[in-house]
Amino acid sequence: MPKFSRLKFDIDIVETLSEAETAYVFFTASFDLFEDAIDILIQNVFKKDDYAVKYAVDPLLSNDGPLAHLAIRLKLLYGLGLLSQDAYQDIEKFIALKEFVQSEGESIAFLSASLLVRINAISAMAEMIPLYVDDNQAEESSNFVVQMKLDHNRQVIKSSLILAITEIIKELHKDTSLS
Repeated sequence: MPKFSRLKFDIDIVETLSEAETAYVFFTASFDLFEDAIDILIQNVFKKDDYAVKYAVDPLLSNDGPLAHLAIRLKLLYGLGLLSQDAYQDIEKFIALKEFVQSEGESIAFLSASLLVRINAISAMAEMIPLYVDDNQAEESSNFVVQMKLDHNRQVIKSSLILAITEIIKELHKDTSLS
């Protein structure tokens, strides 16, 4: 497998997530990006040319194998020391966010208080300012101003999440002795 282009991968992340219009689509796409990034790391670590390794590892990685599920692959990578504890926990939180938005349905908004609480729990977001929505926005006299503030807040949240996801995925692709 050829070495992936980190810059191209970063651009793909930004493009994919920027195009997501709703929180539902955004967190579903982020889950898919984490799944792809973890798959690339698993492939680099375990898919060697050695016949014995291929014979032993391929069944584990197949669709019905024990490593088919992202959560299990994630635990394996963490156990092997290929992920920091923060990255491991953040990816778990993104998995939970995907499940949360799916349970809430497509109508969940980026500015939902219940979503913001979960987003603020992500350690990669801790380096950024805490995200919140100003409850006094509804008291503004102009609906146009209120809408501009809401759009701005939505974009800040989305951009912050894109940066956090990109940084976590970069950690997944740092060079290690196993890859």
